[in-house]
Amino acid sequence: MKRILIEIINSPAAIAAIVAALLAFISGILGPLVQYIIGTRQAAASKQAADAAMLTAQNAGSREIASMRLAWIDKLRDTVSEFHSILMSIDDGDQEKEERELSRLGTEIDLLLNRDDVAQKALWEITDKIYKLPTRSERQSFDEELVKAGRAVFKSEWEK
Repeated sequence: MKRILIEIINSPAAIAAIVAALLAFISGILGPLVQYIIGTRQAAASKQAADAAMLTAQNAGSREIASMRLAWIDKLRDTVSEFHSILMSIDDGDQEKEERELSRLGTEIDLLLNRDDVAQKALWEITDKIYKLPTRSERQSFDEELVKAGRAVFKSEWEK
């Protein structure tokens, strides 16, 4: 056995073969290990990028919803203001002149509001009550209640 080892050590070809075999063995073990480590890191980086993309998409969706809610609030505010302005300024008995416009605005308010929401239902009820009153002084007596109900809706929606 000693003689074989001495011959192997003295033979450059045998040394080269042994070194080549050792390097092949090491690369056979280390190669997949390195690939595994790199693959794991790439997978983690891909997941992080996907999570960031998802967060960006969610934020964009939230911003779009917020924009739509803001437009809805603006439309409701404008419609209630116009409805209120007409009802508070027309003379007693002249409501018929404005009947078509008041009907349109009342329908628009009805469609903009959700009667399942407490604050929105209260606003709808007060606008309907004011609409049915025959005299300007009676309508004007509910002016503060209408503004209060409107503010409650806007505050509630702003907080959402």
